[in-house]
Amino acid sequence: MARPRDRARLQIEERLEAEHGTLGQGRPAPVCMVYPSPYRVGMSALGFQTLYRILNEAGPGAHRAFLPDAWEPASLVWPAPKESVLSYEQSRPVSDYRILAMSVSYELEVTGVIRLLEGAGIPLYAKDRGPRDPILIAGGPLTTTNPSMLLPFVDILMFGEGEEQLPLAVDKILANRQRSTAIEAVAAMPHAMRGELEPGHFEAFPPQAKVDKSQLPAFSAITTPNTELADMFLVEPERGCSRQCTFCVMRGPSTGGMRLLDLETPLGLVPDTAKRVGLVGAAVTDHPKLEQLVDRVVQTGRGVGVSSLRADRLTPELVANLARGGYRQITVASDGISQRLRDQLQRRIKGESILRAADLVRDDPTVRGLKVYNMIGVPTETEDDVDELIDFNLQIASKVRLTLTFSTFVAKRNTPLDGQPFIGTKQAEARLKKIRKGLGGKVQIRPQSPKWAHVEYLLAQRGAESGYAAVKAVYAGGGYRAWLRAFESVEPLPRPLVYGDEALKARRAQRAAERQAKARLNVLS
Repeated sequence: MARPRDRARLQIEERLEAEHGTLGQGRPAPVCMVYPSPYRVGMSALGFQTLYRILNEAGPGAHRAFLPDAWEPASLVWPAPKESVLSYEQSRPVSDYRILAMSVSYELEVTGVIRLLEGAGIPLYAKDRGPRDPILIAGGPLTTTNPSMLLPFVDILMFGEGEEQLPLAVDKILANRQRSTAIEAVAAMPHAMRGELEPGHFEAFPPQAKVDKSQLPAFSAITTPNTELADMFLVEPERGCSRQCTFCVMRGPSTGGMRLLDLETPLGLVPDTAKRVGLVGAAVTDHPKLEQLVDRVVQTGRGVGVSSLRADRLTPELVANLARGGYRQITVASDGISQRLRDQLQRRIKGESILRAADLVRDDPTVRGLKVYNMIGVPTETEDDVDELIDFNLQIASKVRLTLTFSTFVAKRNTPLDGQPFIGTKQAEARLKKIRKGLGGKVQIRPQSPKWAHVEYLLAQRGAESGYAAVKAVYAGGGYRAWLRAFESVEPLPRPLVYGDEALKARRAQRAAERQAKARLNVLS
């Protein structure tokens, strides 16, 4: 029987064989890009792939490593025996690299952070690492909201967009032979901070980095069939969002608005080997030339994917081209389960637009169904809203094959709904039960677990102490009850937000207006 390390090497070799565009093989590198989820997830992350490409094309080189597949399950006996987590490009243990660069997408990946570090034999807490241990830099989408839980584990936390930040941080580390001085040099950067290198020492969050439009777009280095987005080349036609949805961490004030690219820029980057092209961004459907862009892609005979489709932006031509590009189901988002809630969330989607999307799907002979994302547990939600959801979706189901997915609302830092309570797992499950019964089997229902939404909420609304609670939960097996026990004594984070605090901005604007009014009165008097 093959040993675990031999099986890991064989799996890496098989995956590398299937890749197109691999960089850094046969070349030493001081950096290993590590992802706290398995390969199939990490290789579908555009930011991760982009930074890997930048460090190899214009930097000192980088390799990749991922959470071993066996360490992914939410419930898992831990600690597991330590094993060498190997880089793909050099089959080298990640613990041997000078720099580990980790991208974290959302709160529940903290479980993968803990398992990857500890399982690979790297001291879990930053305060316990010595001169010969890797320097762990973390960043990614989680830094747009509340990455506090990462502070016990990271040496450096970087905020915002990383295309310029990460290469500069790597240069500073390589210019300082001593670990402590290298960390201090990076921490002095305007969008970086130290982790909990000394027990209880925490700094204020810095502002988020935003790269110049000339640095865009992000695009894939590698295509592979072994990902969530098989054989798909990912590229941005835009970055950011201009909308104001009150629940979303990617809303305009958080991302600095929307930066559009012309059609030729993303199209010119698609490699000949790409079988499918994924157009990725927070608000891709808001691109004024999306229809032409999709048409250009499918004219080449490639499949196409769009990361977000708004019902009110669909046209017969766009649906037809999406179908030509491989779509057999059109997916749009409602989010609020009634028109009142959609308006309250500033979602700016009307029921009429969703009905029209159903008509477009019905009228296209190759598209077989419509999927609609919904969110239960939104503040002020009532049973009347649930009744409206049921009636409305029975109307849609009379037109087209319908699938409804449901997540449970989680209040996030840096949004206007920060601090709103969680609905509760029992109430959420009762609501889903009522919806299922009301739809009477005429609609396919795919709910996400309210229990894991509750865990996400606990992490999202607390500070660095939630990282320690996560370790307790992981050690207790990682099940839902283990998380509840771990958080029994952890209170929600009371301190004000450092960036994206719209209430604070409003108060400052009001005070400025009052000062101006007072100054005018003084002049008149």
